[in-house]
Amino acid sequence: MWQAITTADTRHECWSAIGDIERALNDHVARQAANDDLQSDPRMSGGDAGVALFFAYLHAAAGNVDAGDRALEALEMSTSALAHRDLLPTLFSGFFGVGWVVTHLTRELFEGDSDLARDLDDALGQLLDNLKEKPPFELIGGLAGYGTYLVERLPDPGAAQLLGRILDLLETTRDEAGTWFSDPEWLPDWQRELMPRGCHNLGVAHGVPGVIGFLAAAHREGVNDPRVTRLAEDSVRWLLAQRRPGLDGSEFPSHVPPDGEARPTRTAWCYGDLGVAAVLLSAAQSFGRADWEAEALDIAHVAARRSVEETKVMDVGLCHGAAGIAHLFNRVHQATGDAVTGDAARDWYQRALDMRRPGEGMAGLLSWVDTAPQQGIWKGEAGFLSGVAGVGLALLAAVTEFEPVWDRVLLVAVPPRKQNDKGRNAQ
Repeated sequence: MWQAITTADTRHECWSAIGDIERALNDHVARQAANDDLQSDPRMSGGDAGVALFFAYLHAAAGNVDAGDRALEALEMSTSALAHRDLLPTLFSGFFGVGWVVTHLTRELFEGDSDLARDLDDALGQLLDNLKEKPPFELIGGLAGYGTYLVERLPDPGAAQLLGRILDLLETTRDEAGTWFSDPEWLPDWQRELMPRGCHNLGVAHGVPGVIGFLAAAHREGVNDPRVTRLAEDSVRWLLAQRRPGLDGSEFPSHVPPDGEARPTRTAWCYGDLGVAAVLLSAAQSFGRADWEAEALDIAHVAARRSVEETKVMDVGLCHGAAGIAHLFNRVHQATGDAVTGDAARDWYQRALDMRRPGEGMAGLLSWVDTAPQQGIWKGEAGFLSGVAGVGLALLAAVTEFEPVWDRVLLVAVPPRKQNDKGRNAQ
């Protein structure tokens, strides 16, 4: 059972910050609703689908009736904007993310139908039919992201059939190491300059851990395809072999180019040790592997001992900020009862709160947006991954006993959905 983790003093600060976020996002939704010329951003990562997720959980966890109305309003703006925005077929920044949020909220918190999701299922089927080259495998923009959307759609038979096709592609696109390689043409320009032959990517967002998290979620939701277990076992074995104690700031590098040096990274969900630990714990509990759980806790303890400076954290968001680190430590603690990660979660929630700057950004919070390597800008953001909606969700998880199962989309350890039938097969 999920439990509030914060101390009394921090709990008061969390609720104050949640209130500021609610007011800022209320204004955000109202401005868009009142201005026909202001085009809505439908995405989950940075737009209205992520805002809807925050308001829906504020309604459910805190009994806030007005928040329920705002959630439905933001969700309506998001789905309506799909007809006018040319989005990529991806999870966090594309139309499958909107479908994930619609499916999640209508299953977990609201009454609703799946008409939009069925249309997106058809679009995904057509996309897979028309593939002419090896597709990216990653969570953010590839197969693991498609699979994560489809797992949320289960037990829909069409989603189960499409999951079988995702497994086909993952099976056939593995490299000689038995895992997945990021081709150079998939990399942004600055990464391709550094790694012209491509790389193995070890981040949850763009690399092999994201595939492991997807496979764990599929198994947890009853996908009885033997490839799920086999691919997961091979991938975890490969991943753990990449651990490099003593690497600057992280024991799991961000990238390993062929015949090149492993690249150290920050502590975050998207890259680094804590994201790896949380996804590995999810896999351990999904597949019943006590050895993987022990490894996950050991990795999380290393991250917990790291100084703030060593983490390279700059802002507060879920993806690579203080609230995201706090939430991952909290999720590991809630799943295991581990005291070290519980203490780390409380420390990082306080650090997130200390980053507030009243009168700046949104709700006193600023996000660092990369524009080039080691360059970027500070700005206020509304959305889920880097903005205040995600921060609000993490804070709600700290102060209430309502389980934050929205983090299924981050592929971290969660129990199976109670309403699902077990024993379904990917076709």
